[in-house]
Amino acid sequence: MHILKEHKIKYLSRRIDEIIEIKQSLVLKDFNSAVFIGHKLKGNGVTFGFPIISQIGIELEEAGKTKNLPRVADAINRLVEIIEKGLKDLI
Repeated sequence: MHILKEHKIKYLSRRIDEIIEIKQSLVLKDFNSAVFIGHKLKGNGVTFGFPIISQIGIELEEAGKTKNLPRVADAINRLVEIIEKGLKDLI
């Protein structure tokens, strides 16, 4: 299945809002966003041609379930790197 470039750009751009949401919820020690968004990423990264995002989603979901802040932070940092590189390559 071929995903159009503009759809990939939109997909990656939407992840930025999710990262902000996770960071805001972590300030309140709320890991629910990490679990929920991680689960979504697990399911949709491959669909849009980003299997690494699906893998990070798995790790983010698990880290959120165990309330492991360092692992959540690591997953977020790697996700930011993937998004930045992906957008740079596409634009």
